[in-house]
Amino acid sequence: MAPPPSAAWPARAPASHCYTSLRLNSLILSLIFIVLVWVAMIYMNERYHLFSVDEFSSPVTKWIAYVWLGVFLFVLTFLIVGSSRHPPTSKDLARVPFYSLFTLHAILLAFLIGWWLLTRRPPLGRFFNISRERAGEAVMTGFAVGIGGWIFTILLALAIALVLTAAGLIPKNPRPSPMIGWMAALPLWKKGTIVLSAMTIEEAFFRGWLQKRVGLIVSTILFALAHSGLGQPLLLIGVTIISLIIGFTFYRTKNLIPGVIAHGVFDAVQLFVIIPVVFKMTGLGGSLLLL
Repeated sequence: MAPPPSAAWPARAPASHCYTSLRLNSLILSLIFIVLVWVAMIYMNERYHLFSVDEFSSPVTKWIAYVWLGVFLFVLTFLIVGSSRHPPTSKDLARVPFYSLFTLHAILLAFLIGWWLLTRRPPLGRFFNISRERAGEAVMTGFAVGIGGWIFTILLALAIALVLTAAGLIPKNPRPSPMIGWMAALPLWKKGTIVLSAMTIEEAFFRGWLQKRVGLIVSTILFALAHSGLGQPLLLIGVTIISLIIGFTFYRTKNLIPGVIAHGVFDAVQLFVIIPVVFKMTGLGGSLLLL
């Protein structure tokens, strides 16, 4: 006969309660942080014209845009923190529909469309900083930044990981998240769809929209936090490094195309080559990076 609940788990209730409280506190703190970010962006625009690249038809439209930004930040934070607090298991992923991988991208795209409509629908080339001049050079720059950035990111991330491991700040043999293993086993066309969506929508938002308004450092921090749901310490290090590289390229070229290409090259190398090879050779995903 099964024991009553009080006898079966006498010491687990307090631990469960503490764990629930910790998860709730992390969500509350994250929401407070994003509210402060939202208020700071409004203040900076009202005082220092943070959104100087945007043209609002009236003060009412501007405040509607503020509300739209706040709703977007709240939903995005809730989604990211939720995925970080409840990482999917292998069994969960087996039941996950493929299109659900693009929830974050759909939210980013919806925000961009809304902001574009609220700012008098400027030409898309100006809105995203897409230049048609010297397009071939921009594409080649993107390939060079993608390949060179991948090599530099891997080497620097591994060096930082060695230091953090020696200091006891991260585990010596981190296990790959089930999400990375699941993505490694996807068919080629699904991997290609993931890369295409990431390189276009993420760059359009984080570089084409966000960096133009808040700068390289803040956009890089938010870019890294947006990828925290995969739960890999080394992943966040690598994402931060490659984001700085791509962001600096955008700052220098004032053109979104090199960043889009570089992002695509980086993700394609990881998803099509490195991750599957390492999984086959070792059975471990270890410290692999995916934007």
